[in-house]
Amino acid sequence: MDILALLRLTPLFTEASAEALGPLVGVARVLDVAAGTVLARQGDAADCLFIVQSGTVHASSFAAGGRELTLFVAGARQVTGGSEVFLNSAPYTATLTTLTPARVLSLPASQVRQTVFASPDLSRALVAHLARREAELTARMQRLVLTELGARLAAYLLEYAHPGAFPLPTNSTLAAELGSVPEVVSRKLGEFYRLGLISLERRTVRVTDAGRLRDIVG
Repeated sequence: MDILALLRLTPLFTEASAEALGPLVGVARVLDVAAGTVLARQGDAADCLFIVQSGTVHASSFAAGGRELTLFVAGARQVTGGSEVFLNSAPYTATLTTLTPARVLSLPASQVRQTVFASPDLSRALVAHLARREAELTARMQRLVLTELGARLAAYLLEYAHPGAFPLPTNSTLAAELGSVPEVVSRKLGEFYRLGLISLERRTVRVTDAGRLRDIVG
């Protein structure tokens, strides 16, 4: 996939013309990185916007005592390091780490700001993107604080269950998304399997009792 095509598949840039995105195509860098690669660290200057082409990127925030909080996990065609990039001299508010081997597009923050702010259409798309991200983070924090792991996992399975079977991410990726640890997530998946709520074949899952999963979500 070429750089322009990837940009056009990203919600932030979907409505942009090839002409408007031209300056970004010219400065973009494609990074092929291994799992565990740190793309950006919390507190560092937000000098790049990252768009995931393949793989997954974990965004986490660290407290002074070292406690880690997962903010979100970004997959294909999703933006990371987004809101900070649009503020001059702002630091990254999260550490961005690849959970799997990944291909990531890196765009210089200064060029992103110049391109977006020069286009009314892109500026409107930016406002919509930031509003969606705020709503997603708020909903995630509510789930993490107010629901137990079984309900979070059930909601995740229902979200991705249509139209049929779908591949599960690794337990590490899924645990990061659900705010847990891989061993606990694996046990909960096994419990759902034994209860007949899902079928599992290797890493492919199919929801077999959506009604009971919805009951777990509440």
